Amino acid sequence: MERFNIYVSGSAPALWPTDTFFAMLWTDDELGQCVPKLYPYSGKWGEILSTQLLDSNYSPMPRRLDMVWLSIVERKFYSIEADLPWQEMEQLWKQPTDDDKPLFTHIVVGMAPYGQAAVWFRGYRKAVLVSWLRGTEIDVPMEQFMSLRPDVTLDENCDFYINNDARVKENLLTNGLPDVNLFDGLMAQYCYRVVPLFEVWDDSKEQWHRYQPDDTNIPVLDYVEMSCTDGTMDKLHDDFLTRHHQRGCPEQINLVWHTGKSEWLMYVWLDSRVVAPLLKRFYGAHRDAHVDLLVHCDPLKRHYELALFRYGMQAPQLLPNSSYQMIVFKSMFENYISDNYDQPSGAWVW
Repeated sequence: MERFNIYVSGSAPALWPTDTFFAMLWTDDELGQCVPKLYPYSGKWGEILSTQLLDSNYSPMPRRLDMVWLSIVERKFYSIEADLPWQEMEQLWKQPTDDDKPLFTHIVVGMAPYGQAAVWFRGYRKAVLVSWLRGTEIDVPMEQFMSLRPDVTLDENCDFYINNDARVKENLLTNGLPDVNLFDGLMAQYCYRVVPLFEVWDDSKEQWHRYQPDDTNIPVLDYVEMSCTDGTMDKLHDDFLTRHHQRGCPEQINLVWHTGKSEWLMYVWLDSRVVAPLLKRFYGAHRDAHVDLLVHCDPLKRHYELALFRYGMQAPQLLPNSSYQMIVFKSMFENYISDNYDQPSGAWVW
């Protein structure tokens, strides 16, 4: 049985932390890797949160996920026993790269409210969704869950976590539990590509025009990076993001281009609460439709637009300015910032 250099981690959303009773990835030979524990799992969805320290991390590709975990804000336990697409996972893990560096280092197991669970492959430059699963609610005796503190009740345990995280406590008091369909929406897959367009904006006609061959300092795209609501991201700097492919709703897009000797960096944060419903309406009943996410740029006039387009439309549908925030740097100096920008310092580092 082929073995792979695999580390394992757990993940849960920052506002909806979880804790595990047990979490195992099993092979057919009953070899298993445990999802390392964290008290609690709470961070960016899909990211590596717990650390695995092993003498040897070479393992066959897991075929089953077996897990019981506590959804802290719900005060409920969930169980899942599910087969994984291990053959596809093997092929994906072995995917070659141009520099011969491993594409993935970790299998990340995510735990969301209402018994939903995700499995990702994740490396420094790319993360892909392997499986999206749903478990069932179960009862777990607290004397088993907390064998060293059998006198602690479920409510006392959950209250301890909630009261020690101001963000979780405030969100729970203000918004209550998340909508039952929230994570199905975040994990929904759409077939689209990112299309950077460098053109000239005509203020008088409110139209875009192409650069002419004799124009100077025409922008040249260097690369695109993107992260999505489904916990995936891509920083490979190949042309994958500019090709139609199934992926989650875009959450952050980075563009890098140059004009002459000047380097430009654009960072865009999208509000999935606005963008995801637009994407859903674009597809309707035709889930195989191909959509273009246009990023229109005139860096000299500091005019930028985002729009959605698909074959058969007369004109792209502009995304409202309120649906995204943007900052642009020219040669490391701030050149443009959207009126609604409120990202923390260094938010573009991910």
